[in-house]
Amino acid sequence: MFTVEEVAEQLSVSKVTIYAKLKKFDDRVVLKQGKKYITEELLSLIKQDLKVKEVENNSLNNDNANEYLNSEIASDRDDLINLNKGLIKALIEQLDSKDRQLEEKDKQITELHKLIENSQVLLRQEKQANQLQIEKHLKEVDIRLEDVKKKMDHRKSENRTGLFNRLINRE
Repeated sequence: MFTVEEVAEQLSVSKVTIYAKLKKFDDRVVLKQGKKYITEELLSLIKQDLKVKEVENNSLNNDNANEYLNSEIASDRDDLINLNKGLIKALIEQLDSKDRQLEEKDKQITELHKLIENSQVLLRQEKQANQLQIEKHLKEVDIRLEDVKKKMDHRKSENRTGLFNRLINRE
């Protein structure tokens, strides 16, 4: 047999709760010297009754908790949706920025291609001009060589004639 205090402590409830249960099961309470005692059988009845109430309280608490959780989930879902929208917006802005960068790079590449083409044209023109200058220079060299050759031939003939005349004059 147990005292009200012992049962309250064992079930982790207040003495008032135990006294309220004893009123429900008044016919099973043992009275000794004006003090109420609880038998094993009554203890199990109180436990069952408390569990029923506990289940009801838990059910109410669960309903409240479920409502709270549902509202939290809805709030979290809204927050996630807003976060996703923000992330999507940021990604789109990044893509737009990258697209603008790519367009700028494409423009730069096009300009570089034009510069290369112009440089190639200039190099071809310079090469042609150099070839013309070389040809002109070679013609001038040929003409001078011809002149030098003629002068040398003329001197040779003069030298021969002069040598011949000197030989003749010596004799």
